[in-house]
Amino acid sequence: MTPAQRRALDAICDTFAPGSVELGVPEQVLDLARLNPSVEERDLRLLLSLFALRRFARLPAARREAVLRAWCDSRLAMRRAAFHGLRKGALLAFYSHSDVQERIGYPGPLGAPATARPSRIQTTPAADLDCDVCVVGSGAGGGVAAAVLAQAGLDVVVLEAGPAVTEADFVGDELEAYRRLYWGAAAATTEDGGIGLLAGECLGGTTTVNWTTSFHTPGAVRAEWGGPFPSDDFTRSLDTVAERSGVNTDHNVPSTRDEIMRRGLDVLGWHVAPMPRNVRGCDQDGVCGYCGFGCQLGAKQSTLVTWLEDAHAAGARIVVDTRAERVVSESGRARGVDAVTKNGASIAIRARAVVVACGAVQTPALLLRSRLANANVGRHLHLHPVTGMSALFDEEVRPWTGTIQALYSDEHADLENGYGLKYETGPIHPGVLVGFSPWRSAEDSAALLADLPRSSGIGLLLRDRGSGEVRLARNGRLRVRYRLADDDARRLRVGIDGAARILEAAGARRIYSSHARKLFYEPGNGRRERFLADVDREGFAPGRCAIFSFHHMGSARLGASSGDSACNWDGETWDIKGLYLMDGSSFPSASGVNPMLTIEAIAHLNASRLAAELA
Repeated sequence: MTPAQRRALDAICDTFAPGSVELGVPEQVLDLARLNPSVEERDLRLLLSLFALRRFARLPAARREAVLRAWCDSRLAMRRAAFHGLRKGALLAFYSHSDVQERIGYPGPLGAPATARPSRIQTTPAADLDCDVCVVGSGAGGGVAAAVLAQAGLDVVVLEAGPAVTEADFVGDELEAYRRLYWGAAAATTEDGGIGLLAGECLGGTTTVNWTTSFHTPGAVRAEWGGPFPSDDFTRSLDTVAERSGVNTDHNVPSTRDEIMRRGLDVLGWHVAPMPRNVRGCDQDGVCGYCGFGCQLGAKQSTLVTWLEDAHAAGARIVVDTRAERVVSESGRARGVDAVTKNGASIAIRARAVVVACGAVQTPALLLRSRLANANVGRHLHLHPVTGMSALFDEEVRPWTGTIQALYSDEHADLENGYGLKYETGPIHPGVLVGFSPWRSAEDSAALLADLPRSSGIGLLLRDRGSGEVRLARNGRLRVRYRLADDDARRLRVGIDGAARILEAAGARRIYSSHARKLFYEPGNGRRERFLADVDREGFAPGRCAIFSFHHMGSARLGASSGDSACNWDGETWDIKGLYLMDGSSFPSASGVNPMLTIEAIAHLNASRLAAELA
């Protein structure tokens, strides 16, 4: 980086949050950018060169703020994307520092657990290996598939791109968790920057860092999907994975966030119910709110502490820090996987069959690198887009702690032919608030973060009818294209109104949307209607409103023919025999509920069939 580019970056960070340079924030922003698959170094250098040419670093603070606001409000989506990338990186790094956290009343990381069980899984060094089945991915699909296949007596090798982790590694440090446990440091986005893409990349995959929500596949969705989904066999698989994963509603002491949501729902007379969760021995207090950064109690029944332990006990070999590059095939049949370790060494896993379960973004990318020709590979991507409403209360909320999700509402789950949304809460740590809140000036942003202890929020999880695609650029970089469909945006707007009504009924003092322009109102006669008119003017174009996706589905879907699906109902691809898909990519459409149990049930059903065939 040239000195001029560095001065520009320093000035940008210091404009977002004065004092950033002294805290080393610019270095942290560069580090996050290197980890982010959505950022190319060349583009970042060009962006900083543009700021340098315009002598941004020499401008007074007020003028620098005006320049950044102009980028935020630009007609050009890519300018808005650049603004939000810089904003989130700078503020996330700034609020990761202990003195800043203390200033806003946030207690910071938990620290290492006083006691932690020793690792129950001994990983296998990366090397050329032979086996019956190579399973790519160790999350909801890969973990279950590995256990089922290994317990059937087959020789299984699991490849995981992320690191091995145990409870001792989960110290509750938000920024460090994003860097170490999430794909792309939790900073990846769709191509236009409109939707943030979150997925785990560590042993156990997203199940290690998710929020424990464990819904069965809805009956109406199973009927809509057809094939094996309405069958008794799928029901048995759902019941089996729910039992092994410890799904229950016995650990549902509401957090303050949940109590606020329930208070509002009860006033309105709307639906509210206990959240099914895959936990055993959850403390539902200080540690629980941090389990998006890994559960240091081992209470979350992720594949890390269930299915992967089962697979390992049955003889499966588990290789970490190793990324699958392509599936190898001979005469139209899968024969293994070529992979690269974190240190850059190439290895080859030879197998009788390959199960790909690395998520609905990485799975189609792997298939495309493996030259599968089916037109449905990478298409029909669903994201369950999520935005949120936040509110300031007179009471202390401490939104980062307590049961991570104890309640939910299906009041608007079916707005149109099975498409609608769920209302769910979630813990709010500084980086989460940064992700969903606007920046209009350094002073205004600091005031919003200072309100964190008295803030609460409601997330709107949308079942999307629209879809996107996963593609590879000419240089091999992964590209995710997705634009919120008009009818999905209409349903999201219903959810914004609904969440505002819930928070207002719960006694909120001030209510905010997640738009880039600061949209808020204080409850009073006609004020919500005026606020919604502002929401309608701003809309949901990329960069206009903060939207994230925690659930990626459908990009290599199951089906009855090669014309409309990437693989058959058993998960075997149409292009290559012996190559099976067992993750969220195989969903025929969006599930409308948090997808973990559905993924596990698909893997259980189809891995059982594969085990019978190979045995």
